[in-house]
Amino acid sequence: MKTVITLIVLSTMAFTLSAQVPVKKDLIQMLEKIPPPPATVKDAFAKVIMNNKYGELKCSAEKLFNPIEQDVKGVEVEFAAQPKPGAGSVIPGLSPENAKKLDDPEMKKKMKTMSKEEKMKMAMEMMKPMPPGGPVTEIDSPSVRAAFDEWQKIYNDTQNEFQRSVNEQQEEAALIEEYRKSHSEVDSSEAAEIDKLPQISSGEMSAPDPAKVKEVKLKSADKHIAIADRRLKKILPQWHASVDHAKTRYTVFCQKLEAANYAVDSKNYSTKKVLADAQLTILQILQHQMQQSRSAWEESASWQARRVSIESH
Repeated sequence: MKTVITLIVLSTMAFTLSAQVPVKKDLIQMLEKIPPPPATVKDAFAKVIMNNKYGELKCSAEKLFNPIEQDVKGVEVEFAAQPKPGAGSVIPGLSPENAKKLDDPEMKKKMKTMSKEEKMKMAMEMMKPMPPGGPVTEIDSPSVRAAFDEWQKIYNDTQNEFQRSVNEQQEEAALIEEYRKSHSEVDSSEAAEIDKLPQISSGEMSAPDPAKVKEVKLKSADKHIAIADRRLKKILPQWHASVDHAKTRYTVFCQKLEAANYAVDSKNYSTKKVLADAQLTILQILQHQMQQSRSAWEESASWQARRVSIESH
């Protein structure tokens, strides 16, 4: 335990801790509100907004994702608005004298020049047992403790979760590479087909018949759409599985945190900090799932938009 507390002190000395307390938001409910990826390219195109400014074609799913994105932004703003405490307030059981030392500007300046060994020595000195009657950590309520303990169980499985995430990322990277390669092959084939078209002369200039070029481009557009549709068939179940995993992993914790009234009555900053960091972890997962889905909508819709653009010229 002393080693853990010492590391907390050293982290505090490095000023890497932020001032966070839990926010009263049900992040699992927000996770459930994220629109899932589309089933097909045509489905995506039907719900996005197509813009063609300055010759650059773009598809935006802003209208579809705006409600959940505003909810997420609201949580981010609440966290950002929280005041940062002095360094000493982070460490449970730290004496008022030592807390004052950590918050002193001159001490902060001095610590910037201290070696890791010197900081460790100072930390050990600060964490010596308090004399009888010294400060003690407040005892949290059973509901707060239940939320804290639930997160500890999740945290203890971090290594397994990290490895699962790495495996997912590696699999996804391989699929993306294959996906890009397929589209690239269609583009190369299109260019080769256009090069084979007979040239039509116009004065000193010559070029392939525009009608034939359009025909080739439309066939290529259909191939791109087929590739994107196959990709969506893989994305949709993977996305749902990832969301379901997050819900299974974090729902009980979020329920216990809500039952504890988000630890508002806890007198322990360290407890609130741990629970707030837990929320931030879930928020990052929520943001990732939201971005994954929005990207699927916009990227897949762009292939139908490309076909529409070819048809209109």
